Amino acid sequence: MFNTKIITLITGLVLSAALSLTAQVSQINLEQITGEFTTQELTLAPGDYQFEISNNGVDHEVGFVLAPKGKTDQANHIKEAYVKSTVKDGSSSMTNVVSLTPGEYVYFCPMNPTDQYELTVQQGVEKIQLEQVPGAFSTESLMLEAGQYQFEIVNNGVDHEVGFVVAPKGKTDQPNHIKEAYVTAPVSEGKSSLTNIVTLTPGEYVYFCPLNPTKQNTLTVK
Repeated sequence: MFNTKIITLITGLVLSAALSLTAQVSQINLEQITGEFTTQELTLAPGDYQFEISNNGVDHEVGFVLAPKGKTDQANHIKEAYVKSTVKDGSSSMTNVVSLTPGEYVYFCPMNPTDQYELTVQQGVEKIQLEQVPGAFSTESLMLEAGQYQFEIVNNGVDHEVGFVVAPKGKTDQPNHIKEAYVTAPVSEGKSSLTNIVTLTPGEYVYFCPLNPTKQNTLTVK
């Protein structure tokens, strides 16, 4: 017979590995309305992504195409980026996991149809995931090297939309917010959203969410 402690340990390790793999995949929510995407440009760090495509008001099914810029014929479509099922009005569908390397891409929907929107994957950008729970960030301080960052904000259990603010310490009024650090879309419960790419120079900063609301957490850049 198997030892129950060994079975429990193996189960725990498998679950931990699965959670670790999931945590490395960033989710991007893209909304389509009639004739267009509401997000019309993206800049990302290299990595693994999964796109959720929602249909808000298009009275027929829509899809999603991602391709290298200038190579948008069907043979060059990134097949992993097709939605798992076409998206009816008022619903959403996920793509598979897409591994994006540095370069220039476009995304569009030929079924809507939309323009081709630019998606740039930029080298040298570090991605940082921050989770919000009711009233707090689960990571309450950060120490980073000077450089370029993209923050992924995850809403875990907050029953309304949340956001993200980075500002110099002691200068947290709205005019001093680092606008690139705003999320590209408010983050609903169980969802995540990315900021644009943020260039951080040495100094003291704070990050917080006025919608949750949270305290001001320390971000030190060396």
